[in-house]
Amino acid sequence: MVLVRDVMNWLDSWAPFCYAQSWDNSGLQLGDPEAPADRVMVALDPGSDVVEEARTLGCGCVVTHHPLLIRPISAVRTDSWPGTVIVRALMAKMSIVAAHTNLDAAREGTNARLRDLLGLEETVSLEAEAIHADSTQYLGMGLSGKLPRALPLRDLARQLSHSLGEIAVKMIGDPEKPVRRASICTGSGASLIGHVLSAGSDVFITGDIKYHDARLAEESGLAMVDIGHFASEKLVLEPLAAYLESKARGEGAQMDVFISRVEKDPFRIVGGKC
Repeated sequence: MVLVRDVMNWLDSWAPFCYAQSWDNSGLQLGDPEAPADRVMVALDPGSDVVEEARTLGCGCVVTHHPLLIRPISAVRTDSWPGTVIVRALMAKMSIVAAHTNLDAAREGTNARLRDLLGLEETVSLEAEAIHADSTQYLGMGLSGKLPRALPLRDLARQLSHSLGEIAVKMIGDPEKPVRRASICTGSGASLIGHVLSAGSDVFITGDIKYHDARLAEESGLAMVDIGHFASEKLVLEPLAAYLESKARGEGAQMDVFISRVEKDPFRIVGGKC
């Protein structure tokens, strides 16, 4: 029988929890490490819809990228989030495990998936922690490298939109500007703009770009493409599910792993004109 602690150990082998940022709360969020986990769901967020989907499939464990609890809470109220999720999961005897910034920084994590989608070459870490620099599993928070060929910013934005499922993307900068050296950071990467500028990148691809970050990039001559938080990270779900299944098989155990089909990007685009 697969237990929650087995799933956590396998996650730790792929994306060591020690890679998590100091402010983060990766690891077991809810439940019992000794509880059964022969059916597991993988998702980006531990939302009510994902927990309900997992319950209907009989999953004893949900592995998410984003933590359910990232800041201390003073009460668990069942009429508001996160209490609504906590009570649903507990009533279903479900454990929730988060692999957050440790998965971002891992060799096969979120940034690696976006790198591969772009075909980024000669990559180096934008912000590597020295304590992990010698680890074969550590990639770093954000990457810088070269696109296979130079192309106009507009074409890169269109390529990303198409590759990520015809999603809406935003770009900052001259649409005709040729870009070749690119930096990437899945999720919210605006805090790395200084590192991106130091790397001499033509373009920065990330999500959650705020207005003043866009102005800073504009004034600095840095092009940016905002592909959204959800789209930039959902790329990791299929390989993560496949990895967990393979680890279970390698241990001679039967474990069914599902990828959430109900969770969607919370943002919707209505109208607009470029």
